[in-house]
Amino acid sequence: MVKTKSKRACPVCGTLFPDDSESCPVCALQGALKPESDASSIKDARSESELRFEHYRVLQNEDGTPIELGHGAMGVTYKAFDVHLQCPVALKIINARFIGDDSAHLRFVREARAAASVRHPNVASVFHLGESGGNYFYAMEFVQGETLETLIRRSGKLETDMALEVVAQVAAGLTAIQKQHLVHRDIKPSNILVDLEEGRLETAKIIDLGLAKGVVVL
Repeated sequence: MVKTKSKRACPVCGTLFPDDSESCPVCALQGALKPESDASSIKDARSESELRFEHYRVLQNEDGTPIELGHGAMGVTYKAFDVHLQCPVALKIINARFIGDDSAHLRFVREARAAASVRHPNVASVFHLGESGGNYFYAMEFVQGETLETLIRRSGKLETDMALEVVAQVAAGLTAIQKQHLVHRDIKPSNILVDLEEGRLETAKIIDLGLAKGVVVL
């Protein structure tokens, strides 16, 4: 006989979660996705100031809001800290409106698995898929720098040499994705992370395989 964990109901939203959990994951998720909500009510719902998903702790700005790295249709990506490995990660959490939506969960899992199947210096690696309180999240490597979109908005037109290097590295990443019989389908500046060192490009990495689609090889 398999012994099931006892559960308790959250006094705020009514969600059932294991007794050994310190706070309701649904309230924590909704608090993270709605930073404009009343801070005191969010803190009461979490019963602690930090936001945790398994062994990942979402890092916060000085005002207590989560540090957001990106926002897409399926979810929000935050800067987090792996308390086991003691290193920063990027944590993508499924959007609160998809809680309980099985088809959305399936798409989210498919996205994580597609990204995890690719191992290349120019593609951000996904290394953990988790579920907490009925919602999904996945952890990927944290890449220093900013999106190409942000860089262009901040600096304007790129120098020719840098532009060519970005194109070359992105092309190498797309080749690796293609070798896994996938098509990204959403290549744009906001889905390319660039890391500069003293004004020179160190790395360009492709992110967000949410629209990736498998192709049949004949």
